[in-house]
Amino acid sequence: MKSHKSRVVWVRTKAPSPEGLLNSTGILRKMVEAGLQELTGSANPAAAWSRFVRPTDIVGIKVNCLGGPEMCTRPALAQATVDSLQALPLPPNRALVWDRSSRELNRCGFSLNKNRKEAYLCFGTDEGGLGYEKELTVNGSVGSLYSTLLTRHCTAMINMPVLKDHGLCGLTASLKNIFGALHNPNKYHEDRCNPFIADAYAVPFVRKKHRLVICDALLVQYKGGPSFHPQWAEPLGSILLAEDPVALDSVCAGILDRLRSQNGLPPIEEGGGVPAYLKTAADSEHGLGRYKTEEIDLREKVLQV
Repeated sequence: MKSHKSRVVWVRTKAPSPEGLLNSTGILRKMVEAGLQELTGSANPAAAWSRFVRPTDIVGIKVNCLGGPEMCTRPALAQATVDSLQALPLPPNRALVWDRSSRELNRCGFSLNKNRKEAYLCFGTDEGGLGYEKELTVNGSVGSLYSTLLTRHCTAMINMPVLKDHGLCGLTASLKNIFGALHNPNKYHEDRCNPFIADAYAVPFVRKKHRLVICDALLVQYKGGPSFHPQWAEPLGSILLAEDPVALDSVCAGILDRLRSQNGLPPIEEGGGVPAYLKTAADSEHGLGRYKTEEIDLREKVLQV
């Protein structure tokens, strides 16, 4: 019988130090592969990856560099994912790590690459000759030009956000990471970003190309986000994986609320619960996933390394 729950895998590790984990590609690869196998029930990484991508795909890995080098998707996590994808096998240069701008990627420690075959491709939407589509994509409340890196250059998308709170919408993780593909995300922050985030993610080509979320929760910003504030950053030493971005974000909201409670802060949403845009994303019109606790199969794994 097909499960009516969305599986989310939360992988943690007994690493020597949280700080060392941020740059440990080898340990992060073990975490990614353990999470993938738990998510899919597969016996090995190649079989797990084959559930999401093909060796002929151009896999776009959408990272998040908005918070700067201290609070971004870690380059080591992106590298670990690309290394693991070679089990398919997917050559490194069929993976494209991208975000809004090459400057932000470079500032966060990513090595820019437009043509070296032995490494993953890495550049921003602002790279010469790329940019945004010329015609608006309209869906519900959203009318935006999407990055051509998503619309034309990638055949599959791995969403790789970093877990942070957000003063205007409560949470930024999987779904809100799509704002980094839009030319005008500043227009969509009213009413706690609802329904804008859901509408932006629900466009047909995003649905079609979305394969997987690998969320960087190695260092979590639980207050003051999306920018970095060290006094409210918690080294969680974790990653989360899911096919369902709504379910993963719902789990992330719970993580933020626990961290905030431990530090004497109120929940991200007044009265508790998940941000309104997650409920919108899960409704019958959008159908992007499930947000209710009883609809989520949360699996936790702790690796000894």
